[in-house]
Amino acid sequence: MKQFPNISTQTFWDVNVSTIDFIEYKEWVINRVFDRGTLDEVYEIIKFYGFNQVKQQLQTTEDNLPKHAILLARAIFELNYSDFKCLEKKQFQKPY
Repeated sequence: MKQFPNISTQTFWDVNVSTIDFIEYKEWVINRVFDRGTLDEVYEIIKFYGFNQVKQQLQTTEDNLPKHAILLARAIFELNYSDFKCLEKKQFQKPY
């Protein structure tokens, strides 16, 4: 059995971290950590779920990912803007 990832209460400020079902709410956890987590927490999530699972989740989510989460995912997984389904309806404003 996998040990649950070490995630701070700051990232999940609105819920009790010890009560999160990391298996059932995988999509929400990954999105939240890429949105509000530290870089160490991002790597904890990748270690817990696996590189390909996290990459696929971020690519296929229809949730609105913030710009910084997309930029972080692009850097870690070597993705293009066109790889993100969430950007199909909303254009991403590239930073200069």
